[in-house]
Amino acid sequence: MKKVLLATTVLAGFAGAAFADDATSVKISGYGRVGIVNNSKATGAKTQVVNRLRFNIDASTTTDSGVVFGARLRLQNDTGDTGTTGNNALLYTEYQGLRVEVGNTNTAYDNTTLLWGSEVGYRDSSFGDPYEYTFYYDSKAGGSQGALSNNHMGLFASYTVGDFTGMISYVNPDQGAKSLPAGWKSEIAVSGLYKYQQFTFEAAMVKNGAGISGNDPWFIGAAYAINDNANVGLNYIDEHMGTTAIANQAATYGTNVDPGKTITLYGNYKMDKTTLKAYIAHNDGGSVTAGVLTKNPSQNAYGIGADYDLGGARLSGAVQRGYAKQTIVDVGVRFDF
Repeated sequence: MKKVLLATTVLAGFAGAAFADDATSVKISGYGRVGIVNNSKATGAKTQVVNRLRFNIDASTTTDSGVVFGARLRLQNDTGDTGTTGNNALLYTEYQGLRVEVGNTNTAYDNTTLLWGSEVGYRDSSFGDPYEYTFYYDSKAGGSQGALSNNHMGLFASYTVGDFTGMISYVNPDQGAKSLPAGWKSEIAVSGLYKYQQFTFEAAMVKNGAGISGNDPWFIGAAYAINDNANVGLNYIDEHMGTTAIANQAATYGTNVDPGKTITLYGNYKMDKTTLKAYIAHNDGGSVTAGVLTKNPSQNAYGIGADYDLGGARLSGAVQRGYAKQTIVDVGVRFDF
């Protein structure tokens, strides 16, 4: 109880400071979600209650010249966690369409929009998503960017002008090391998004994804807004790893996986308060043993789902069939604040 009261007092103090100066603010946002998930091929219990609670703490101040300086910390608790943990800090500055981040940063690949367009269910998941052997903003300390060392350092920049947004990122897995271990390298990623009338185009490429030397995934996607209530999209994701990258992956992460190439077609249709979603994906990846690729039991996956707007929350459900021929069914509620 004392810890709760202390946290409440500190947050109240932050909020008070925000009212003291219009140029300075501290905001808390996030979401909660809870539901039931059934996995036909789960190694443990096939049906479980799965929840998440996330708090984003954002603080910012604006200088007299209009430059914004800010920071974010995140607290998150997922089903199965031993407790609620925080993450490493993200600090940023913004000015006239330019945003620069330092620390536990976003990345130009993970921060794309169309890459995640096929997600369904209350957990927002899809077999059409990338396997993602790349770095990304970590919700918890010691996540993707802490795979080698907690002394990682990320740099990220985005610039928006008109209908174009460009992003670039750099992550050093251990900035304190004189040189990185064999098989490790810093990750560099770039991406661009362009909107033209009802079309959206996006592309991204990564060098040494997730710090794995020789791992160079890329993707290109396009979406078309049929009208205000319907859209379709198509993504091509190339995460294929060669022999050298797979060997480095095994040395750094202890896995031998070739994520392969994925093609995903998806669409959404909104009717009043209900949004129907569907996708179909094809992937040619699998596991690698002694240099031999064993492809997934199925190269095709698909999913259908629906969201119902509750007014301040949404009820979502989905049925998905994966590359291991597993069927995953979920239904739950998500509310954002």
